[in-house]
Amino acid sequence: MHHGWVAVWAVFLGGLACGAYIGKVPPALPVMRDELGLSLVQTGFIATMFNVVGGVAGMLVGILCDRFGHKRLGLAGLALMAAGGLLGAAATTFPALLGSRFLEGAGFILFAVSGPALVNAALSDPRQRAKAFSLWSAYMPSGGSIALLAAPATLALVGWRGLWLAFALAALACLVFVARAAPAPRFGGVSTLRLAAESLQQKGSVALALLFAFYVAQWTSVMTWLPTFAVDERGASTATAGLLTALMVLANIPGNLGGGWLLARGVKRGRLIVAACTIAALCSCGMLTEVLPDSARFALVLAFSASAGTIPAAIFSGVAVHARSAQHIGTTNGMVMQASQFGQFFGPIALAWIATRFGGWGATLWAMLAFAACGAACGVALGRIERGRERAAPR
Repeated sequence: MHHGWVAVWAVFLGGLACGAYIGKVPPALPVMRDELGLSLVQTGFIATMFNVVGGVAGMLVGILCDRFGHKRLGLAGLALMAAGGLLGAAATTFPALLGSRFLEGAGFILFAVSGPALVNAALSDPRQRAKAFSLWSAYMPSGGSIALLAAPATLALVGWRGLWLAFALAALACLVFVARAAPAPRFGGVSTLRLAAESLQQKGSVALALLFAFYVAQWTSVMTWLPTFAVDERGASTATAGLLTALMVLANIPGNLGGGWLLARGVKRGRLIVAACTIAALCSCGMLTEVLPDSARFALVLAFSASAGTIPAAIFSGVAVHARSAQHIGTTNGMVMQASQFGQFFGPIALAWIATRFGGWGATLWAMLAFAACGAACGVALGRIERGRERAAPR
């Protein structure tokens, strides 16, 4: 295997650890509540504390990576994730557990922001980069699926503390692999304020960030509320609801890989995004109607997740394209990740509020269609920007 691809796989494995740190929590929450005597609100904070750092300081983290080194801060991120996992495994109080999740979240955003720059530095061929970015875009659903599927047996054998310890050791192993295999992109030379100002002036970068927020608002909302719908509305067991959710997450991965495959074969980014948003909107219409049988509605959930999965591949490969320079990639990706954290936080809350106020989950269709329409508008904007760049490029 080409040494560049060894580096890409090393970075992807670090991404798997990031995804697993998100996916490990939902199955463990009931056990943690019983053992530590936590309230429902406290367990909610344990789940969402992970997103605080990215939602507040994602762009700042990107600037720091561009300023002081992507590999250096990426490795620091894996180290923080491992430290947070070890502290969490030893925690006996709510504040200690919350603090450990904050450390894990800080480590996650450091590595997630550094990852695309490390992938970009590993390969020089644009077609190979498109494939590599499609692989990278699958890190979240792949790692989350691994955690969701491994959690039941692991919890039964060694409890939630054993699960935390296992993923902390995995993060340490990834740290060693990335340290040995991944190249260190050049950094420094541009001031912090200039990195921020120049990145915000790039229309394509702003469109990518908004697109990720709209995408995550849709996809995370379905993932978050699918178990509740299955249990409360259809009487499914918690085990069945967990399996359905894991399948929905897994369905996202072929979309991630397929998006990179299509981009590598010349499909325009804007057209791919518009097509994915259109299919997601059509699937939402079927998913949220009572006319179809449950089996057909779940098939549409899977189709929704798979088709929407092409969008992250378009976004992560677009970061390197629309960043002002290679040194701005971390800052641009920080913008994108910060927007995604906002979408991940507000999307599920918005749908829950609509469902509560306006008569059930069917009423959320308009929000889902609005998210899809806004995502398609971002795709149209990106298409125009990239066509303009092609016309302006010297022949």
